[in-house]
Amino acid sequence: MKKRLAQLAAVGMCVAMIGTLAACGDSSSSSSDDGSAAAESSSSSSSSGDVITVGVVYPATGALAAFGDGTEEFYQYAVDQINEAGGIEVDGTTKTIELVFADSESDATKASEAANNLISSKNVDIMLTAKTADTTVPVAAACERAGIICLSVDTPDEAWATSDYTYSYHAGYNTENELSCFADAWDLAGISGGTVGVMHATDTEGQTMIDAISEYAESRGYTAYDPGAYTSGATDYTSIINNLKSEDCDAVVGVMLTSDFGTFFSQLKSSGYMPTVVTVAKATLFTADVDSAGADGLASGLCSEVWWTAGHPFTSSISGQTCAEIAEAWIETVDGYDYAPATAGYDYANVEILYNVLKEAGTLDADAIAAVCDEIEFDTIIGTINYNESHYSVQNLCTGQWIYNEDGTWTQNIIAATQVDGLEPTGEFVPFE
Repeated sequence: MKKRLAQLAAVGMCVAMIGTLAACGDSSSSSSDDGSAAAESSSSSSSSGDVITVGVVYPATGALAAFGDGTEEFYQYAVDQINEAGGIEVDGTTKTIELVFADSESDATKASEAANNLISSKNVDIMLTAKTADTTVPVAAACERAGIICLSVDTPDEAWATSDYTYSYHAGYNTENELSCFADAWDLAGISGGTVGVMHATDTEGQTMIDAISEYAESRGYTAYDPGAYTSGATDYTSIINNLKSEDCDAVVGVMLTSDFGTFFSQLKSSGYMPTVVTVAKATLFTADVDSAGADGLASGLCSEVWWTAGHPFTSSISGQTCAEIAEAWIETVDGYDYAPATAGYDYANVEILYNVLKEAGTLDADAIAAVCDEIEFDTIIGTINYNESHYSVQNLCTGQWIYNEDGTWTQNIIAATQVDGLEPTGEFVPFE
């Protein structure tokens, strides 16, 4: 089954993220590689002086940009903490960190080009990246070719581990952890041993998904049901819904695009049939996603995996701040937010990883840093980082349920935290109305 789960992740089972322009602290600086004066001012940056130049590739525009609020601001927030505390001693000199950002445009080819440009034109010493395999995998490949250390987060581990890496290291979650979150929701819904309908598209990912999720569900004592494949972009899910209804499915599970899920779910809600629980990955990670699934809280009750929360029992290895304090910093730093999404924790943690690795290595030599990554183990606000022989660290997940409030806002309750010791649930499972 684990082989099947790895196949599922490798064809792209999850998530995306992040974008906007940077905020600068007095003791550090950043720029965007967009042809602006700010970008040009950083082109001569080099670690030969008192600065470590760190490239960051992420999707600021394109299809993934809706998930991208806050990347530049929060990477800079974490870097400012390092710089204001005196920087990092490497190669016998105390240096500060300068960030140089580049837009992947939500495209794998553009991500590779952005990384190559940062390496060749901006003389970056080390690379950070995140936000789906379409970003992290091509950026890692570019860094491998150049012999540059690449540190990435948040892509599913198996989807990232498509090559034998020398200089690239990753911290994410694996597919089995994600599916375990869904099974926790099924159990809490009181449908143990019931029938699970598996939504899947007609593409290669969809076929892999129906096989892998079905195998996992059956390993937990559930019966998996295939209601038929859909084509991404479809506008009529009537036949699939009728099939789910005919089998009286207790749960519906899938990995869907937000747009596809919104169409399917609105038709499901109006069909007169509803399963006890719906667990879907990718489509319902943020408040904007659940809002787009229908007006007036139509999506209230949906369950999904959750990477990180303000309630996680971890502290920053840079500042000693709790996750709650980091979440508050996100709200204060990034415009338009009254909550801290899971991406906030992973953005901050990527800088934590950079900090710990460089502090331990004491040098910018790529081979020396790689040797440190092979052995190092340390704690961050997303948990312990401990890279395995495939160069990735498995981070644990919890299970969330979206609840629509009377005042028109959303709350994502944590209903199960079996993977994260010390994280307490914030609500009980609520069935659909």
